[in-house]
Amino acid sequence: MLNPDQKIPCPICNATILFDVKQLLMGIQFGCPNCHASVGLASESKELVQQTMHKIEELKAGASK
Repeated sequence: MLNPDQKIPCPICNATILFDVKQLLMGIQFGCPNCHASVGLASESKELVQQTMHKIEELKAGASK
């Protein structure tokens, strides 16, 4: 199930595209419900996104202590 907090604007029509970070990192593309444009993660960006998500999880864990 897609998290409604994980969303980006469509680069074509600006409609909201919901996505899942784990699926995005696996190479899944997400479609715009309005214009049907596909949005995905460039392979050269994958490592940076993985590192960023890891840091976010660390911050969440530290904040809950």
